[in-house]
Amino acid sequence: LVTRWAAEPLDLLRELRKLRPTVVHFSGRGGHLEPSGHHANGMPGRDVVGEDRRDREAPRDGLFFQGPDGQARWVSPQALKDTFGAAGSSVQVVVLDACYSATQAEALLAHVDCVVSTRGTIRDDAARSFAIGFYGGLGERESIAAAYAQGCAAISLEGLPDADRPQLAVRDGVDAEQLVLAAD
Repeated sequence: LVTRWAAEPLDLLRELRKLRPTVVHFSGRGGHLEPSGHHANGMPGRDVVGEDRRDREAPRDGLFFQGPDGQARWVSPQALKDTFGAAGSSVQVVVLDACYSATQAEALLAHVDCVVSTRGTIRDDAARSFAIGFYGGLGERESIAAAYAQGCAAISLEGLPDADRPQLAVRDGVDAEQLVLAAD
């Protein structure tokens, strides 16, 4: 497990080349065309409503990385697709632990077998519970599909709302029930 805190957009490209990871987990903020307006039970979520400082248009779907100036820097789904296409050939699974990340998941399926994302908002506690169940399953040599189900079960065990469940997107021709990352 290798972590990178406050990663800037170019850090993603550099780390994909350097580490050649099998799994990439983005834990951060995602943006959407419209603000969510609220978080369930007043709990913090992983959504951001900001603006692309370069052209001052309204926010769009995308992930926010740390910018060189310390401010949030928007990265488009197309830029993520291009980055994983150029340097992410080792990556089989991406977990987008961010609100409104389904658009990015769709883009990444061009180069990645499985992507976990969220269509709406996700509370921080739900994201943590999912990660505990998902990575626990992967560590026990479960398939991606089984690990995903365990992540969702972990959310249920914590009594969190069904709306906070991430989705698993699978590239055409890939069977998530058969895809196991850890060797015996």
